[in-house]
Amino acid sequence: MIKMKNIKDELRKKILKCLKNNEDPLEGFYCDEETKEAILAVLIAGRHLLLEGPPGVGKTTAARIIARLLPSMKTVEGCRYVCHPKRANCPDCSRMSKIKKIEIEGEKRFVRVQGSSELLPEDLIGDIDPVNAMKYGIHDYRSFTPGKIHKANRKILFIDELNRVPQRTQNTLLQVLEEGITTIGGFDIEVKVDTLVIATENPEEYAGVEKISETLSDRFERVRVGYPTREQEIEIVERYGNKIDEIKIDRKRIEAISEISRRARDNEDLENPPSVRTTLSIYEQAQALAKLRGKKEVSSEEVYDSARRVLSGRITISGDSSYYDDREGFIEKVIDRDEL
Repeated sequence: MIKMKNIKDELRKKILKCLKNNEDPLEGFYCDEETKEAILAVLIAGRHLLLEGPPGVGKTTAARIIARLLPSMKTVEGCRYVCHPKRANCPDCSRMSKIKKIEIEGEKRFVRVQGSSELLPEDLIGDIDPVNAMKYGIHDYRSFTPGKIHKANRKILFIDELNRVPQRTQNTLLQVLEEGITTIGGFDIEVKVDTLVIATENPEEYAGVEKISETLSDRFERVRVGYPTREQEIEIVERYGNKIDEIKIDRKRIEAISEISRRARDNEDLENPPSVRTTLSIYEQAQALAKLRGKKEVSSEEVYDSARRVLSGRITISGDSSYYDDREGFIEKVIDRDEL
């Protein structure tokens, strides 16, 4: 049998190479050093990763950065199970008269699943296609449509907001996490799935979340991700924020925008603190307002107006707060025009 590196080995090799060359494998993801070390330790150990933290702290960004560490790979054209050309033995490949190779870039070795209460087990493990079942017969392999798990073979399977997924659907992950295989229902065929699962979850106090089952949680290594520091948040805005051509915004304004979000975030009057996405939105809309007003540079006026609009649409004031019926008063307190 041909011995090939699995995805965890590929990732481990790349991370260790980066570290040996004094490079940051997670460059572009902003967190404290302890969190970054914990994530790298999980990946080097070849374990599945669960990132826990509030919305907007970069959990999805971290997953995509990890995927970019992977090298390109060869696969079989038309294979729905992403087989390696030298190990093409899935139901699709076994019936091909000729194997044609194609190459997939490393950053595209990434399959995303958006967690929600609507996600069904069939979305992950596949199901019978009724049209093809009528055409080929229910026991023909062509009647089966592979799920996201099969499509993530030799790739990263990223599940965003896993704790919004019903537990019945969560449990379909157990076999692939524990054994690295899935069973195609109705066909009694086991298909090997070489995948690394990276999942995220929001804290339990956020609406609409489910509890991850203990059995599934035990298959993950959990790392908590917090909000970035002030300097990191400014770097995130400068790096990832959209820049409108010909509109200048100096660092002082960016610092003021970050401070508005941070003051709101640290305030106990809010049910859910504003994320870094709030900072990015104020930054981008301040430029847009300057453009609409025929200006070449963002002034304190644009920062103030955009902050009011963005915060008004994003914050939820706690029922216990003295500002519960005075949203505008809370926003005025948070913005602090003297610092703009």
